[in-house]
Amino acid sequence: MTTPRAWQTVFGRRPVPAVVVAMAAACTLPVITACSTELAQVGLPSRPVAATPAASDAQVSSTPRQQVLAALTGYTAALGQAEQSRSATVARRLLRPYLAVSRIGGLVAAVSAIWARGDRFYGDDVLHIIGVHIDGHRAYVHDCDDTTGMGLERAATGQTLPGSAGVRDANLATRLDQVAGHWVVESQVPENVPCAP
Repeated sequence: MTTPRAWQTVFGRRPVPAVVVAMAAACTLPVITACSTELAQVGLPSRPVAATPAASDAQVSSTPRQQVLAALTGYTAALGQAEQSRSATVARRLLRPYLAVSRIGGLVAAVSAIWARGDRFYGDDVLHIIGVHIDGHRAYVHDCDDTTGMGLERAATGQTLPGSAGVRDANLATRLDQVAGHWVVESQVPENVPCAP
């Protein structure tokens, strides 16, 4: 049995396996591969390109499923960054675009309690989406995450806290609501059944 992160009780109201930073793994590979000793030949446009469209413009051209998954992975990445920030102010700012406003305070309070104990988060999870169901302005994502590469450690020593490591199959159901044209995480609860499609 693993010890849950404090924030896990914010959504599920009971201890559950950890879910953090699915996007970190996806972001790490491009960074690593970008560090090459050889220079790549890059073709430049013949004239100036218009400014990058706003995030909301990009969402309009995406399918609803893509928008929901982008919101979930954005939330997961923001949560990981918030946990690493060790700052309640920064954590709120990072979570605001991805988490329902009514949930931010509780999550930040839970993470702040972990920091106050002198602990910090480490590692990343591997996100495995099993299904997405969209019903109007509400979406449900079922995912089975591998959280074995993450947990808690003492900030001062780097010593892993016993029992804090994740599990191979963290079976989660996440509800997202569409608010002002953007998908935000409303709740995330564990399913106490084996991961299956």
